[in-house]
Amino acid sequence: MGLRPSLCKICNFAGMLRAGILGGGQLGRMLIQAAIDLDLKVHVLDSAPDSPCAGIAHHFRVGSVREADTVERFAAEVQLLTIELEEVSVEGMQRAAAKGVQVAPAPEIVALLQDKGRQRTWYAEHGFPSPRFQVWQPGEPVHLPFPLIQKSRRGGYDGRGVQRVTDPTALWPVPSLLEELVPIAKEISVLVARSRRGEVRAFPPVEAVFHPQAHVVEYLRIPADLPPEAAQEAQALAQDLAESLGMVGLLAVELFYTPQGQLYLNESAPRPHNTGHVTVKACWTSQFEQHWRALLNFPLGDTRVHTPAGLVNILGPEGQHGRVAFPTLPELLALPGTSVHLYGKRRSSPYRKLGHILVLVEDPAQLPVRIAEVRHRLRLEVYPD
Repeated sequence: MGLRPSLCKICNFAGMLRAGILGGGQLGRMLIQAAIDLDLKVHVLDSAPDSPCAGIAHHFRVGSVREADTVERFAAEVQLLTIELEEVSVEGMQRAAAKGVQVAPAPEIVALLQDKGRQRTWYAEHGFPSPRFQVWQPGEPVHLPFPLIQKSRRGGYDGRGVQRVTDPTALWPVPSLLEELVPIAKEISVLVARSRRGEVRAFPPVEAVFHPQAHVVEYLRIPADLPPEAAQEAQALAQDLAESLGMVGLLAVELFYTPQGQLYLNESAPRPHNTGHVTVKACWTSQFEQHWRALLNFPLGDTRVHTPAGLVNILGPEGQHGRVAFPTLPELLALPGTSVHLYGKRRSSPYRKLGHILVLVEDPAQLPVRIAEVRHRLRLEVYPD
């Protein structure tokens, strides 16, 4: 379904469209940066008055994105409503849609993907390949062999709510998705956008390397080091998933690539994604611009890579809390093809994403060395309060 006529008309006049984002983190911050190019007026709702979006949104509202009444009141200010995180009030989004606000992604998709158990069951019912799994309640028998992976059904992100379990006594007593331990050669993601008119475009796969303890992305690269046929299969899977869901906007699809060349769906997020930050400088169209294009029913942009790139996440040091400084920024910026992106977070906590460093190269074979150099030079200082 396309935009309602009044909104289509407004889209033709610069500066008149009010777009709302639920969540004020770094993804919202970068959505605002892309929205400025389209002269959108961006309203943001977040519970933290010092969130990354607070200083740059056209209108910033302090309030919980998980409270239906708060989301409904916020949505009354805008014509278009989207998200930068999944843990939002689906009921509030539904109320906004019922009052004529254009809401994307659809509340029903958000509800499905909020719950890892429902999400994985939906994959299986629709024929998408994924590891063997069990939707588990505490006290139920476990039907998968140990060791296995346990994921809390709700609320887990950036490594939280995920653990490798070697015996039943170590299981968290929470509703969970249990997953067989499959051999993984690479973890990749595909960002795919689908517009209101049904146009679909996928970015080339991004390869991610995770911190072994925190389960959060340490660094990544585009294009992924995959055989061409595997890259094409991954893009096709992501496109099929976006079509099957009826997605509008950007969908981040995480996959496992096995040593035998198999691809398994891991999980998906109906929004821009950390692994898509490389598209800002590596691709002709960034993931953030593509999200707005899809929501506004504009033609989707070119997703090809024009410059190979790597990204190193700036993560809060283990065991440290407090104000943060970045003393080696001058060294990092002196490296050819390197740019630094800070998220405006004043305080550090263990493995908190504080920013990222992008590295552009002429030859993908240079990426491992360049990424290693950035990681070697990156240093943070944390000052306890």
